[in-house]
This record gives sequence, C-alpha cells and structure tokens, in this order.
Amino acid sequence: MPISTSSFGDERDERYSEYEQAGAYEQETLEFPGLRLESAETMLKRLGGGVAEKLHLVEGIGWRTTITATDDGVAVLFEAHDELLDDLIRRFEEMADHAA
Repeated sequence: MPISTSSFGDERDERYSEYEQAGAYEQETLEFPGLRLESAETMLKRLGGGVAEKLHLVEGIGWRTTITATDDGVAVLFEAHDELLDDLIRRFEEMADHAA
C-alpha cells in the first residue's frame, strides 16, 4: 500500500495539509550497499512517490527522499512527517532486502 494519498478535490484535502509542513519533517539517512539509483527510485515510486528530479529526488505526500550514489550502492536521505518516517523507512528496507 502506498504511503501517499490522492486528491479528492474537496474538504478532505485539508486533512492532509499537516503532512506538507516541512518544519514538522524529521530526517534520517541510510545506506544501501549494492542497490542502484534506478532501483531505489523504482522502490520509492512503489511507495507512492513521484519523481521530482530523475534519480535524485522522489516525493510523496508528507515525505521526500534524496538518493545519492555511494562507492558501493546508494544513500537515501528520508525526510518525512514524524508520523510517517518510521513506516516509510521500514517499507523501503523491506523492499531493498528483497531486491538484494
């Protein structure tokens, strides 16, 4: 299930505005040896993100990630509303484990 929501075009959209406040975002960077940029981007899109910059920045409602190449894989900076961060990381780690 994606960590995202679609726009309903009515008052329900206001419920999600709190997740868009970047000031409430927490950050955590994790490294994933052996994972390629393209694979990381694909996994984040499966979690409901949209690509803001190809192979660099993926954003969802209430979260965004920055993917950086490392010598042996990628580092992902997760920035998310405090209520979403742990779940986003857990789901991404599960997907990365299956990809390895």
